[in-house]
Amino acid sequence: MKKLLFILPLLLFGADKSCTKCNLNKAQMKCEYYLVQKRDTSRAKECAFYADYLDKTKVYGKASWYYLLALKPKKAIDAAKKAVKMGEFFAYEYLGDAYLILGDEKKAKRNYQIFRKKIGNTKFFTNQNFKILKRLYKNFDIEKAKNMLE
Repeated sequence: MKKLLFILPLLLFGADKSCTKCNLNKAQMKCEYYLVQKRDTSRAKECAFYADYLDKTKVYGKASWYYLLALKPKKAIDAAKKAVKMGEFFAYEYLGDAYLILGDEKKAKRNYQIFRKKIGNTKFFTNQNFKILKRLYKNFDIEKAKNMLE
């Protein structure tokens, strides 16, 4: 794992600048590395770039998650609503997350409850996501989110 973390930054900067797909892959890797692994919120633009692409290509559920990583919970809500309309019910979690981050506990709880009903056992999905969100958003309350899911 340590070797991967050492090699990953080298790969992030090595791709050809003219390759659009390469730039998207780099943005995703930078987002995962800097925000998720290193907790460097100054690099949120990498996540936003990737989320914007996903949103434009109608990959709304994934876009919603990356908007959360990009520190853009309002955009995450917009993308998650589109995802739910397309049957991507896992996006109800992202709606709950975004509403909780924005302080709307009523909407957060409603979306977490729908997520639990549609998906079933949610702990597998949520435990890791909640930890990541807590590192990025100081006001994200993991225990409150878990209680809303029950």
